[in-house]
Amino acid sequence: MLALDYSVDVGEQGVADLATRIMGFGQDRIKVAETIRLNGTAARGIAKARLALADEARGEVIGTTEGNAPEARGHIDCVEIVRDRAVGHAIPIVRVSDPRAQVTHEAAIGTVNRRELETLMARGLDERAAVDTIVKALLAG
Repeated sequence: MLALDYSVDVGEQGVADLATRIMGFGQDRIKVAETIRLNGTAARGIAKARLALADEARGEVIGTTEGNAPEARGHIDCVEIVRDRAVGHAIPIVRVSDPRAQVTHEAAIGTVNRRELETLMARGLDERAAVDTIVKALLAG
């Protein structure tokens, strides 16, 4: 079991950039809880989680961003690739207590992009190598 739980309070004109990249396989259990509280005027924050899950791994990402001050801007971006019998779960939580703040979220869970896979296979990679290349790119950046 890998459990990450972290939070950041961002003050006036501060910036938080949270990045999580994890590969799970076998019977791995992964739980990520990340919170950004944008408490100061013009605070900025982004939480980017990238999980690649294979075999019977389970992954859950709970991303929370709060816009608590004027001109605060925040974003949650979660991508999980699942293969085999793996299961991914994403819970984006967006809270805004100041009407001049803006917080957004985006989550995508699924298999590798078919078009990317076909492009790599057309360039000579077999399916397994193409999938591995896509997963490595996801976790690298």
